[in-house]
Amino acid sequence: MKLNLIFILSLFATCNLFAQTKNYSKDNSTIKIEGTSSLHDWHCDVNDVTGNADVTLEGDKITAVNNLDLTFVVKGIKSGKGAMDKNIYSALKEKSNPTITFKTTSATIDANGAVKAQGQLTIAGTTKEVTLLADASVEGGKVKFEGKTTFNMTTYNVDPPTAMFGTITTGDEVTIDYSASFN
Repeated sequence: MKLNLIFILSLFATCNLFAQTKNYSKDNSTIKIEGTSSLHDWHCDVNDVTGNADVTLEGDKITAVNNLDLTFVVKGIKSGKGAMDKNIYSALKEKSNPTITFKTTSATIDANGAVKAQGQLTIAGTTKEVTLLADASVEGGKVKFEGKTTFNMTTYNVDPPTAMFGTITTGDEVTIDYSASFN
């Protein structure tokens, strides 16, 4: 009886050892926002991101994504063009909504490392339920999620930015291309 209790407790303790919270790593991550305009395609780098991923690991394989939270600072979105950045900040209502957030509500992962994460994405003060798809991998204890998601800005009550007195218009659809690493 005592041996069975020790065995059960050791299994429970072992399971908990593999559940780990990893923090977002700026050094090993890239997040880009891509879109179109009446003049040319454009992209911005998202430079100021924080977050964490609570994952269950078995060796070099992710078996569960228990939680994933990310926060993007709006003023950390950079196009390399000051005027365009100001238009982006204005469209995203940065003064009253300085961050964009994603918080998981549930997630599944298949045997090939494909993650399907449902959660709440908040942009410019508007929150919507979204499903993000990503490929997950583990290398040297670092967890990486890579994928793309596309949506319309107007879904989040964001008016696509314009320039040159409205003669240059931005397309409504944007794509977020991400390779997010967690240590």
